[in-house]
Amino acid sequence: FWLKRGFWRKAVGVVALLRRWAMTDVEQKDIEVEKEDQQRINQFSRLNLKYDDLDEEITKLKKDVQTYKDATEEIEGCMEDEGIMVKVGEAYTPVDEDTVTEKLGKMIEQSEALLSEKTEEIETLKGELDALKKVLYSKFGTSINLEK
Repeated sequence: FWLKRGFWRKAVGVVALLRRWAMTDVEQKDIEVEKEDQQRINQFSRLNLKYDDLDEEITKLKKDVQTYKDATEEIEGCMEDEGIMVKVGEAYTPVDEDTVTEKLGKMIEQSEALLSEKTEEIETLKGELDALKKVLYSKFGTSINLEK
């Protein structure tokens, strides 16, 4: 009953259709990578590495700013008569509270200014990366992976 001629003809026809469909699917994925495309991919890679470096710097700067703020709070809460003992190398040196607070304030300002600069830089970089992604995905579709 299953071996009738009509069934096998239909089955062979379906298999041939599936093979042709698979072949056209493969052919569509074979996209020529031109020199300009390769340059865009390389530029994306360089910008992505720079983005990662900036992201690490921003994380470190945020941690530094928080550390400086915590130190300032600790110093303001300290009620020592002889001042603050600051570690320089392996020795401790007495320093008055105003000097240390002033120095920490300058360090906070410098770190926050640098943090603001790096944040603006990373936002610009993100815009460039998004523009390159749009161009590359429009050309290569799912054949290219630009996500982390």
